[in-house]
Amino acid sequence: MKKQKIFLKNKQLLGFYLVVGVLFSVISVVAPSISGELVNAVIYRQGDVKVYLFLLVLTYILLLLFSIADQYSFQYFQIKEKNAMRNELFQASLKRGNQEKEQIAAFTSFVNNDVPNIVENYYGGTVDIIKCVCIIICVALELFQIHWLLAVIIFGSSILIIMIPNIMRGYASKNRKNYGEALEKFNAVQQSLLSGAETVKVCLYRSNAKRMIENKNNEIEKEEKRLRNCQVSVYGLAGGMQILKRFLILAVGVYLIYRNIIKVGGLLVAVQLAEVLAAPAETLAYLLNAKNEARPLVEKYEQLAETEEDRGKTDINDIEDICVEHLSYGRNGVKIIKDVSFTFEKGRKYMLTGSSGSGKSTFLRLIGKLQEGTYQGNIRINGILLEEINMDSLYGKMGIVFQEPYLFGFSLKENIIMGRNVKDSDYEAILKKLNLGYLLERFSDVELDTEMVAKLSGGEKQRIALARAMVGKPQVYLLDEITSSLDEQNAREMEEILLAEDAMVLYVCHKIIPELKGQYEMLTF
Repeated sequence: MKKQKIFLKNKQLLGFYLVVGVLFSVISVVAPSISGELVNAVIYRQGDVKVYLFLLVLTYILLLLFSIADQYSFQYFQIKEKNAMRNELFQASLKRGNQEKEQIAAFTSFVNNDVPNIVENYYGGTVDIIKCVCIIICVALELFQIHWLLAVIIFGSSILIIMIPNIMRGYASKNRKNYGEALEKFNAVQQSLLSGAETVKVCLYRSNAKRMIENKNNEIEKEEKRLRNCQVSVYGLAGGMQILKRFLILAVGVYLIYRNIIKVGGLLVAVQLAEVLAAPAETLAYLLNAKNEARPLVEKYEQLAETEEDRGKTDINDIEDICVEHLSYGRNGVKIIKDVSFTFEKGRKYMLTGSSGSGKSTFLRLIGKLQEGTYQGNIRINGILLEEINMDSLYGKMGIVFQEPYLFGFSLKENIIMGRNVKDSDYEAILKKLNLGYLLERFSDVELDTEMVAKLSGGEKQRIALARAMVGKPQVYLLDEITSSLDEQNAREMEEILLAEDAMVLYVCHKIIPELKGQYEMLTF
């Protein structure tokens, strides 16, 4: 599988934010310089006071406008980028297929909490770091024009402040990663226990459940304390350096004025520039620290957004045959399927039988590329290896129905059509064929909620799922115990409908109807 790299989705917006931010940074340095010239013009009669006053007012107006533009452009970028990242993660998660509840809970937590962190501290932080560096460079150049000693004091102390988070970098990243993992474990355990709340209740497991949650919560508290202690250390060291810097500027500046080396306006400019520099220098320390902490989140985003690339793979137009060659599959050291070889041909009907746990359902999921893990042997469709096929083109030719179908909180019609271009007459005809015509009037276009779905019988759910497959007019059906919840009469009718379909049928069944058995080719596991 080719690794997918993280790509910025809104490069132009980020670029605009960067340009505005750099201009804002430059103007922030120009304003103090003009104010110093204005003071010298007033005290020492050096220059036109009115000109410097006009330039100063104009500069402050521009500073206000660019400050607003800087904030607005960043907020707009954040909104758009978070939107794009959430969409990408959702699409990648859909491609991976069904996941455990614990995985879904962790995924949801990451999307809601960590994606904003990445946008703000990694992307936005990168621009803010560039802005801070720009201010530092401009301030350094201006200070050297006033006096080299002031420049060395201000610039040198700022460099030390910036270096503090780099010294703490590895520790900060490790703490952020441990804290995130502790949160994930807590969410997973909590989701698991709440999902099985009834079982916890009847098995008198509440005290154990409480103890498990308290342990996970204590782990979160411990890791959060370590994370906050690291942050406080960085902030404390940076703050101490700021205080020392202010004292040195004042002492050296007064001395230089006393020796008539600089003028009062020069000291005023130096003090203002030191304040201008203080925020970016101190902020830069925090920004570097925050970006370092966000790096593990970026790596996790890359993992979650990673999907199998279908580009360049072969499209399937008509399925002539499915050939399974020496297929073996196992998980956690348990062999589920062992050395199965079989060829399924277009239009023919096959029944897969065997004892419970013999691997029939797994076999179907492997053919549909829905089973996690790797297998030995080959699965070929029209002679093409399954790994080399564009799966979207294949799913467009397959109707897949499993024993426990899932119904969405959509209308009945949308649950069956699933966005495909299906005529109303075809949709209604299939429902009536599957003895579900009464649902047309019962639900119409009403959205199915949890209560409505709960009231549907298992047989109704299975037939709705079968209707979902049939409206796509597939060339191949992969069916797993789809009549297990039906009475004998309905089960017979459903099988007769499938046997009449002009399609290949691979049907896993335990409740074999003797009169129809002869119409299938049998494969026993």
